[in-house]
Amino acid sequence: MTLKYLLQSKPSKMITCKTTCLVADAVTVMDGHNVGSILILDDDEKLVGIFTERDIMHCFAKNISFRDVTMDKIMTPNPITFDSSTEISHAITVMSEKKIRHLPVTEGGKIAGIVSYRDLVSYLLPQVIFASEDIF
Repeated sequence: MTLKYLLQSKPSKMITCKTTCLVADAVTVMDGHNVGSILILDDDEKLVGIFTERDIMHCFAKNISFRDVTMDKIMTPNPITFDSSTEISHAITVMSEKKIRHLPVTEGGKIAGIVSYRDLVSYLLPQVIFASEDIF
């Protein structure tokens, strides 16, 4: 099964902002949409970074002002992405190894959506339960 299937089976909550967006504004948008990440785009709508709940914690730890800093200063640049044709099993393996929880998915070089580690586990869990019922 591919990431494209997973994207099609879940509601789309791909939230974006520009590199000039203030951290405070991004956090407000993330809270309002109940998401754990926001994709950062340049002026040409190209993905250049990602900002996650983990980045918010880094801001707190470094005492960075949410009202004075823009995304280009605090985002995680050049996030790992996968094409929508990538197998779910490969994506979850890489996410586990790299300790990332949000994965932008591309299709034809453009952002098609984002999947979270929770999305992948939620997809795989029924299969694991079904397999374990056969064992026991």
